[in-house]
Amino acid sequence: MRQNRWMVSLFAAGAVAFSAGAAEAAKPAPAKAAPAAEAKKAPEDVWKLIPDTVAEVDGKSVSKDEFVKFLLKSIPDGKIPEGLTAEMIRKEAPGLVKQMVLDRLISAQVEKAGIKSSYEMAKAKLNERFKSFDPQQLEMIKMQMAQSGKDFDKLLDEQAKNPQIQKDVAIGEFLEKNVMKTVKVTDEEVRKYYEDNKATQFTEPADQPDMVRASHILIMAEEGKAKPEEMKAALDKATKIMADLKKNPEKFEEVAKAESQCPSSRQGGSLGAFGKGQMVPEFEKAAFELKEGELTGPVKTKFGYHIIRRDAAKGPTVMPFETVKPQLTKFLESRKQQQAFLDYIKKLETEHKVKYTMPLEVPQLPGAATAPAAK
Repeated sequence: MRQNRWMVSLFAAGAVAFSAGAAEAAKPAPAKAAPAAEAKKAPEDVWKLIPDTVAEVDGKSVSKDEFVKFLLKSIPDGKIPEGLTAEMIRKEAPGLVKQMVLDRLISAQVEKAGIKSSYEMAKAKLNERFKSFDPQQLEMIKMQMAQSGKDFDKLLDEQAKNPQIQKDVAIGEFLEKNVMKTVKVTDEEVRKYYEDNKATQFTEPADQPDMVRASHILIMAEEGKAKPEEMKAALDKATKIMADLKKNPEKFEEVAKAESQCPSSRQGGSLGAFGKGQMVPEFEKAAFELKEGELTGPVKTKFGYHIIRRDAAKGPTVMPFETVKPQLTKFLESRKQQQAFLDYIKKLETEHKVKYTMPLEVPQLPGAATAPAAK
């Protein structure tokens, strides 16, 4: 329910021009003589296409002025970016009006339920969210931030102090307890989706002749970010791993899971099949030059040092139900939760007799959405 999320498409183009031109606009006029009658062109009234009443809630009008204030609160410095036109706002207004109304209605329900936004709640929820990340993925995020001079824990603390994030977390808590708690996915539903979509979503096609299948172990040391001593340490580690694997190649998956700093480590380093142009040049060249079963490395790329193994090509492979079941269950739960939320806001709009003067059709969830393939 973050306000900025709804507004990205509207203000992204104008924001760059605004930030670059703000300082120039603030400069005093040149001191040289100029005709007094030469005046700047009057700025466009970007709100001129918005009706005086944008919605009606519980029989009361929601005015254009309320809508404008709502939007300006969400824009940096409360100023309209240069390049933003009345027509651009008119096109985005229906969705933004709907967001404003729903923000009010749901916030009222949160308050009625006695859920108060706070730093403590936001911090706990953010910590919980990051704990659900794959440990190596989280470590990679922290490492990338550190190399950019940013502190992960400090950023997390700053986010938790943000009033809008605190509000989002409180709303999320309310929706989880009052809307999402009824969402259940049965084993029968998961099995049915799997069987109905096995051929299209859960069968990996055979590798094409112009593709290779490979696995790798990445020791991360990003070009331009890692210090010289970090680059050397990464190279030394990759060199040692390569030496060990030459003696015990059968331990590749085990070592990849323990040492690789790429998310593919969860699959024992497997990257699946790929064609030319899909990987960075150094990696691609090394992989395509290998024969099946061969190892090479360390191979340096902008990400760090890789140990690469060429794997055997595969024919069509049906993913077992038990393998995809956890991911598929989450996918179906997410789809049901989206529908539950749409049903809930429809119920709120009906109860509060909401009418929009700039109506927006609520998007329907696709009946044949594609589940994420398990790897």
